[in-house]
Amino acid sequence: MDFFITLLVLNTSYILQLQFLCTRTTVRLLRIPALFHYDRKLIRVKFCLSLSIAFIALAAAAPASSQVPQWALSHKHPNYPSREFILGVGQGMGEKGNESAKRLAQSDIAMQVRIKVQMEIKNIQQVYGLNPNRSSYADFKIKSASVVDEELTGTVIVETAIDTSTNTTYTLAALNKEKLSAAIAAELTEGWVHAKNLQRTAEDFIRRGKITEGIQNFVEARSDVMELLPKLALHDVLASAPFPTDASLAPSAFASSIRDALSSVRIEKRGGDKQKGKIGENFPEPFIVQISANDGESSIPVVGAAIVFLNSSGEQFGEAITDAKGMASCSLKAKGNIGKRLRARLSLPSLGGEFSSSLNSSSAVFDCVLLEADVAFSVKIDVRSSKVNDALRSVVVDAATHAGYHIVDMSRFMLRVGFQSTTPATVDGTDGTLYSVSSDFTVTLIDKDSNRTIGSIAGKSKGVAKSQDGAVEQSAHGVKIDVAEFVSLLEKAKN
Repeated sequence: MDFFITLLVLNTSYILQLQFLCTRTTVRLLRIPALFHYDRKLIRVKFCLSLSIAFIALAAAAPASSQVPQWALSHKHPNYPSREFILGVGQGMGEKGNESAKRLAQSDIAMQVRIKVQMEIKNIQQVYGLNPNRSSYADFKIKSASVVDEELTGTVIVETAIDTSTNTTYTLAALNKEKLSAAIAAELTEGWVHAKNLQRTAEDFIRRGKITEGIQNFVEARSDVMELLPKLALHDVLASAPFPTDASLAPSAFASSIRDALSSVRIEKRGGDKQKGKIGENFPEPFIVQISANDGESSIPVVGAAIVFLNSSGEQFGEAITDAKGMASCSLKAKGNIGKRLRARLSLPSLGGEFSSSLNSSSAVFDCVLLEADVAFSVKIDVRSSKVNDALRSVVVDAATHAGYHIVDMSRFMLRVGFQSTTPATVDGTDGTLYSVSSDFTVTLIDKDSNRTIGSIAGKSKGVAKSQDGAVEQSAHGVKIDVAEFVSLLEKAKN
């Protein structure tokens, strides 16, 4: 600007000279050489005047000096070196520009950390051998996505600048990496110590034959470690050195310990194998098992363990607890859905499906024979449509036959089926308009001799088709009867 002003002052003198020359008309008229001389000056003055105007225009158009702080452009600040801090920059305009700038600066830091954590999580997955196909891994991913929001504390607004020409506020936020990582390290240390104590307690339980208690401790320790791993990822992103961990506390190590404990278990049949039972009545003898564990040198009885009796579909029919000798006994009612075999195995719901094969390897299988029930049933469908009637009859008859009961028209006991559908709703499909219905169905057991209602079960179904009647028929075909509830209903006819 000073340069432009200097030029303006200099060229103003030429303008004054021009005015002086214009007043000396006599000289220009009488002395032709002088006129020629002054015309050359006039040309020169006009040129300088034009140049001055151009400089003035350029000066007016030149922007004011920028007020944007350097740290807003570079994400760097000499007082907050990157080896110690993570910096975030935010900007906002108007009356609430300061609040917006603070919020955006903090979000900037969170975004930077979140990206780094996701990269570290991939490394943890490989180091700790996490199986992507396990439900525990899905929980780990969910926790990893939220760990930054839950653990990221200590962000401080360290500097603010305002660009008055644009009314823009710039804010610089800083996160002390070592300070936060130290706090997380304290949590990790406490968690790792707790997991180690659980591991030692589990090993002691198993040595004393308390298999289920030992396995439960292993499961709890494994779950605790899975909770710690996302925090471990955040720590290692922030800290100058990774957190020291114990390989024996890896989730895969606990899984191996659980499998080893299950493989040491032996379940033997002591009574009730290959017996016959009439459907609806108790089996003549209880099913008896004895459980022991091999500690490497001798077998010891497994005390206080829960044993469940399951059919081939995994449906449970009974449960028993082992005594001081590892013995467990369970009396069961013969039900049509039991099938030909019953499996006795440890009851450890906390293991989920991951260790099913290990549980089954240590189980005992009983053979049994089911005899036909003395009770038969008739079926009545309270529906006008013949197609819906046939569909519902087929569902109920198949369920009763599968449970080991006969369907006889002139039976004392009747299964009355009720079926009610809602008004069809229209749905736009790729092939045109479709109709959708929801239906409620009931199966009621009635003693015709006394005209007494013994009990009932209920359920819901849905159907979609190109016509309203078709949707109702599909809903009837889609009826699913709960087998356990249905068998319990049929058994009431014996009481």
